Amino acid sequence: GINAEYGVTCPQTDYTSTLVFHTKPMYGGKLHRVTGDIKDNMTGKCINKIEGEWNGKIKFTDETTGKSEVIDTTTLAVINKKVRPIYEQRENESRRLWRHVTLALQQNDIDAATEAKHKLEERQREEGRARAAQGTEWKPTYFKRTDPAEPHNWTYKDCSS
Repeated sequence: GINAEYGVTCPQTDYTSTLVFHTKPMYGGKLHRVTGDIKDNMTGKCINKIEGEWNGKIKFTDETTGKSEVIDTTTLAVINKKVRPIYEQRENESRRLWRHVTLALQQNDIDAATEAKHKLEERQREEGRARAAQGTEWKPTYFKRTDPAEPHNWTYKDCSS
């Protein structure tokens, strides 16, 4: 299966947290597994290991002391997102872009969801080809490239000022 890996670096501490969301193995194994670590980029040392289920219990182990702490995500308070209605969103905002896929999934219409997803992704590919042909670089609204040599390394832009 395809695992999804995400990393976040704190500019104040220079620690990087990497999380891997695992797909279910073909035979046996657990659903919703997550593993990861927190590293000190200055020393290269792993300071915490992370393992568990993203929708259940996650264990954090301090690599220097060996002590562990478990967080049960099912007991955490749910904080609802504050999202503008679709009609107030920009054309490129995720909920507006994916609204047809979401609606089809809510109606349990997998064929319609797949078709809507395919159309959206094809449109985005075409837009990318057009930008490449014009020599135009894509500029996201809320993120900036951290390092031009690293194509997948982005930092959130503070857009409040």
